[in-house]
Amino acid sequence: MSFAPFILASALATVSSYPSGVGETVQGPRPAPAPVVVELFTSQGCPPCVEANRAFGGIAAHDHVIALSYGVDYWDMFGWEDQFAHPAFADRQKAYIRAGEARRVFTPHFVINGGPERYRFRRDDVPARVAEAIGVDGEIRLVWLSAERVRLDLSGPVRDEAAEVWAVTYRPGVILVAIEGGRNEGQEMEHHNTVASLDRLEDWPGGAYRVEFDGPREGFGLAVLVQDFEGGPVIAAARLER
Repeated sequence: MSFAPFILASALATVSSYPSGVGETVQGPRPAPAPVVVELFTSQGCPPCVEANRAFGGIAAHDHVIALSYGVDYWDMFGWEDQFAHPAFADRQKAYIRAGEARRVFTPHFVINGGPERYRFRRDDVPARVAEAIGVDGEIRLVWLSAERVRLDLSGPVRDEAAEVWAVTYRPGVILVAIEGGRNEGQEMEHHNTVASLDRLEDWPGGAYRVEFDGPREGFGLAVLVQDFEGGPVIAAARLER
């Protein structure tokens, strides 16, 4: 004789006799995943950047991704001036080149979590690598203090060498630009999360760190990236948007 049906029926009767909620696992809100930082160095004068920028929009759409697009100015000599380009953004790319495995600057250039890999754009490769990337989970907090001011808090072990702290102001969302000259003449280029300014804050030597500064104006976002060294891995990141 089998006792399995009897045991199962008894167990179900016992469970159903408890008051509602007793013995249940409380499901609270899940913590946000650690962010993955994806930076793109691009130009309106670069033919492959048209498709790369479009793909970057799909990457930027993920909530856990801090996506930042920098216009570089070294394509401007070919007949079209990129209005979003700045020498400081090309300097940031050069820092990655010096610290990584590439020998010279190139576009489109993707950098994931400040890693040293030489990511040239291929339609499937970069999104797949972003999906596989582990988020940076440093102890960082970025909050509004008022309508104009923000505060950044960092904590962690004392470091042998101070880490760089960068404040990146950007335009969230997409901007469409009609290209009227250069190698992309006649094309319409998408720009996603376009960086407007790049400012280095006081370096972080480890331990407790707090700094207050002006936040982004209406229509702009702010990302803070903490890097192990110049052109090195991102060890903490946070963002705010209005």
